[in-house]
Amino acid sequence: MPYIVCVEECDGRWIAHVPDLPGCYASHDQRERAVQAIPLAVDNYIEWCEGSGIHISGLAGPMIVAEVIRAWEFEDGKMVHAFFASDRPSVLEDEIPEYRSLLSASHADLVRTMETVEAVDIQRPIGPSGRSIAEGLLQLGDYEQWYLDRFGFAATPDQLPEEPFQRLSFIRQHHIDILPELAARKGVVTIAGETWSARKILRVTLWRERELAAQYQKIARHSV
Repeated sequence: MPYIVCVEECDGRWIAHVPDLPGCYASHDQRERAVQAIPLAVDNYIEWCEGSGIHISGLAGPMIVAEVIRAWEFEDGKMVHAFFASDRPSVLEDEIPEYRSLLSASHADLVRTMETVEAVDIQRPIGPSGRSIAEGLLQLGDYEQWYLDRFGFAATPDQLPEEPFQRLSFIRQHHIDILPELAARKGVVTIAGETWSARKILRVTLWRERELAAQYQKIARHSV
């Protein structure tokens, strides 16, 4: 049976998502190259799940590109994340354990990566953006807080640790803890020009973290 691929433009790149595999993505400056990279991304994702003790059903080809959405700005330069048709269905109760495992495994990957990065590298500006690893971790945590706040489930701000990685880990545990409540929220909300659902929150959270972990894994390999 063919599997669906949805593509969005974001931050000057094209991101191809596989809705049936939350957090499975491929990115490239060119849309066609992002789509072409999906079969390998699927293989790597399935291998990652197996290595993390997560059982998922494999996908058989061919793939079908169901939606392509270009980026747009709502206001003040804010880029809007795509809302795909596959984001609309409510998260089912029997999906919660899998999402909990995916959120835990994704964060564990980032933890292992951070253990290999030398302390001196945390504050050093890297890449074209000049952003440090610490700043990237802080931004990732702020993103996840913001996503959860679309449904009123963000962690209480005065509970958040100051240290970026501890802050991110606190937010992730909070996210895992409130999964049943998040899944119970049916339908969608549109705030500041952007439409959200519980399923979209989970898709974007996993994609953002897995992408950042991959970037930092490259840095870790070069610092050895």
